[in-house]
Amino acid sequence: MSGAPKTGAAVATTDVSRGEAIALLVVGNALWAGTYVAGKTVLGCLSFVELNALRFSLATVLLIPVLWSGRALLARELRNPASLRQLIRLLLLGFVLNKAFEYAGLALSTAVDVALLIATEGIFTALLSWIVLDEPVTAEGIAALVGGTAGVWLVVARGLVPDLSGPGGVWRIIGDLFVVLALLFEAGYTVTGKASLERLPPLLLTTVSVAGSLIVWIPAAAITVAVSGRPAMTPAAWVSVGYMAAFATVAAYWMWFRALSAVDGSFAAPFLFIQPLLGAALGVVLLGETITWATIAGALLIVLSLGLVTLGARNAGEELVVEPPA
Repeated sequence: MSGAPKTGAAVATTDVSRGEAIALLVVGNALWAGTYVAGKTVLGCLSFVELNALRFSLATVLLIPVLWSGRALLARELRNPASLRQLIRLLLLGFVLNKAFEYAGLALSTAVDVALLIATEGIFTALLSWIVLDEPVTAEGIAALVGGTAGVWLVVARGLVPDLSGPGGVWRIIGDLFVVLALLFEAGYTVTGKASLERLPPLLLTTVSVAGSLIVWIPAAAITVAVSGRPAMTPAAWVSVGYMAAFATVAAYWMWFRALSAVDGSFAAPFLFIQPLLGAALGVVLLGETITWATIAGALLIVLSLGLVTLGARNAGEELVVEPPA
């Protein structure tokens, strides 16, 4: 799912119409929805370490124009020790720890589970905002936390009590718990990234995080290949990793930030519902994965909880910071 985009008031001067912004939000979230099926396909050939190294290497090449155009701002940040430490913390939270646990979890779980669980990041972000930023606790936020936790339990357990007989058994549950842990790191990225957003444009911050994560992913992938041997990539895996790099990491984020130049975060946030629902549907249709009554009930609770988070921020007149997970 990146940067921690500021999704508060829309930019006053923009050449993007409201209708164009809506189209960008719909298409961008639809592209993110395909990430889970694509990731599951690639993980049939690569480890999560090799997947992240290849995806972010390709994405960095495509994002070179963004790095070049923002080179002056970036140089200023790198010369400031405090800013440099913050950038390092952000890339570790958002593109190393988060992506490690997210795709390790996806390798063990299903695209349906991960697509639905990933949508709860907004709830974790609200929780960390209360703890870290001392933001006021709202009734909507508490209701969202309770409902979202219940939804996560139903998706992970596939029932009121854990069902170990389904696809993947206990390994699926472990994978789901990895994804939940990944969301905590992603929420930390979003919350702690607010200060950096005051100095760097969101797309540049995303690009720096993507490129900077290669300091970890490339050596880790080299060690993995040295130990396990060169992986055998299928044509479907190449297409999938190309999709994840070009469309989910570059095009979709550009669309998101472009749309937010014309509309505010409270307007844009509901479009994120497209991602988990379409992502889960693609897992069923393209991968033949199954869902249960508990999966459906959990999905409804998660969507309702996200709606409460959005409503609470809107009613309080607060700036809504949303990190699109993909």
